[in-house]
Amino acid sequence: MVEELRLWAINVDTFRQCFAAPEPLAGHLRELAAPVLCPDQPRRTHSLLSRLGPLTRQPVDGGVIRPGAPNHHDLESLLAGRFIDSSRAEACWALVRAWLDGLADARTTIALASDRIDAIEFDLVRAEVPIELSVRHLWQKRLDIPLRSSEHMSIGFTAAHRLTELHHTWASALPALAEETADFVNPTLTFIAALIVDPPPTPAGPPDLLAWWTSR
Repeated sequence: MVEELRLWAINVDTFRQCFAAPEPLAGHLRELAAPVLCPDQPRRTHSLLSRLGPLTRQPVDGGVIRPGAPNHHDLESLLAGRFIDSSRAEACWALVRAWLDGLADARTTIALASDRIDAIEFDLVRAEVPIELSVRHLWQKRLDIPLRSSEHMSIGFTAAHRLTELHHTWASALPALAEETADFVNPTLTFIAALIVDPPPTPAGPPDLLAWWTSR
């Protein structure tokens, strides 16, 4: 699994509407999810094997449900705001990623290995960056959606009104940062700068910074 930080510019209140989504938003979300959906498996015809029910791992006439592959039932469960069982979390997060890619005003992906985070944060603190503006604080604020984080991921957001302070503080510290830290900070600053200087006009207000870190 690739260790990376994905960033999206999206108003979090707008994103939350995806769960228990009204029409026509629900229809749009179905369109965005279509490329990642696992095709429905055709029901198999009954045969003598169907009488062996308890001896087989799956019903003979049932479809195959793959753990990490999202299906139409996952999609409709998310759209209805239903509880998602942990066994379907990975598949449902694949749908959420497709939604974010389609709904966000901008997005980017930055390499961020788990064994580098502590070193980057130490370097930021050494450059007098407050701990509340550390790397992990990018995703510390909870999204409050009916889907739990799955293993090897962290997700949250930084509110729009904090982005100017975050950008100014990191940019001021940049000359004192080690090269490997700057390799992460620079593309992050570039992405945030675009949201501050020329924020996309949206009815819901300025976009927040939604951050999704994937680890091994």
